[in-house]
Amino acid sequence: MKHFRKNIDQRITRAIAKKGRLIIATSCMCLLTTHASADWGVSLNVDNEIGRYNQKDTDAFASLGLQYRGEKFNIDNKALSYGLLETDKYAVEIIGKSNNGAIDPKDLKFFKGMDKRKASLDLGARAMLKTKYGPLALEATRDVYASKGFSADLKFGGIEPHAKHWNGKREFKVAGVAGVKYQNNKTVDYYYGVKASEATASRAAYKAAATTTPYIGVESQLNLTKHFSFDAGLVYEKRDDAMRNSPLTNDKDYDVVANLGVTYWF
Repeated sequence: MKHFRKNIDQRITRAIAKKGRLIIATSCMCLLTTHASADWGVSLNVDNEIGRYNQKDTDAFASLGLQYRGEKFNIDNKALSYGLLETDKYAVEIIGKSNNGAIDPKDLKFFKGMDKRKASLDLGARAMLKTKYGPLALEATRDVYASKGFSADLKFGGIEPHAKHWNGKREFKVAGVAGVKYQNNKTVDYYYGVKASEATASRAAYKAAATTTPYIGVESQLNLTKHFSFDAGLVYEKRDDAMRNSPLTNDKDYDVVANLGVTYWF
């Protein structure tokens, strides 16, 4: 718990410093797409995705985020998007997101002696079919900053992307979700591979291959007031052998990924 609080403080401080330019840039874009119904928000998010690694330094990380709901331009916890085409039945968007977080050996002793892994900047597109059972979405992105790798995600169900936080009344939504993610060898090797120069007696060199990860879980959203909303998710992932065999992970064949976020809307 002590390590968790310490990393929350560190991550929030760095988020403010490192994301300042991004917030300014996206703010300018949002101003160009301002609409009478547009909403701004600032969110605090906590997730345990670092638990995929076999480290004991921390259980979770916290980060600050920006939320925006506009006519075509949107920012939510998972992606920045611009709508190209939307009807009552389907939508096509350009998206930008970060599928993989940074790994800094200065913060996590487990990675001592390794090069820093930068957070990904994944750019691509999302096509979504709106059904009465929930959205069916396909995302395809390429990391243009860190690994230069390719990722794809086919997802059914869950909370619809950039859903409104307030419809004039308090609401609580829960939705099941299932899907499969693909990451090519460049992506997986960057975050789970070990270079020869990073190998030690307890950490063998490892060249990772592409992974296919099926998952199932639940997502929820609580619209508490006009100014406060909460979202949470819990997902079970079947770990691919290419990830499980990495010396950076434990020998489990699954991961349980949880996230919790609170947003204040202006």
